[in-house]
Amino acid sequence: MTSDLKDIDFVEMGRTCFGHAARRTANLLTRHYNRAMAELGLELTQAQLLAVIADGTAPSASAIARYLGIDRSTLARNLRPLEAAGLIRRRETPGRTVLPVLTAEGEQKVVEIHKAWQHAQVELTDMLGPDGADAVRAQMSALRKAVHILEDNDARAAANADQTN
Repeated sequence: MTSDLKDIDFVEMGRTCFGHAARRTANLLTRHYNRAMAELGLELTQAQLLAVIADGTAPSASAIARYLGIDRSTLARNLRPLEAAGLIRRRETPGRTVLPVLTAEGEQKVVEIHKAWQHAQVELTDMLGPDGADAVRAQMSALRKAVHILEDNDARAAANADQTN
């Protein structure tokens, strides 16, 4: 082992890394909600996707993907089984935009999703308490905002570097 490697405290790095903590937490939360959705034959990502489609305010598939924090290929991969199951269909809108919309079966499934989600949500909220749940949401929001600011700063710096070259 090189001396540079010996100087790194990897335990501290793992213990304090926001990315590592967020990934571990996201995986645990996903498993919790997946257990609640299992009886419906869905995973959390699919359930969230159906809920966003049910909301009906997203103007495009790209907006749906952005809202869910996934890329377009992941969105397409998650839409296929929902369409095959008869829960959604595609609707063309003006300007060649294709939007997924719920079928009647999809609407019923979203009602079931909401009930399962409420149960999973209440379990966590009861464990954290209302103030704890609000504090967790506020801190996650602050962390997302900080990362967005850093991303915007990086994009501006890259644009400035391109202009000077």
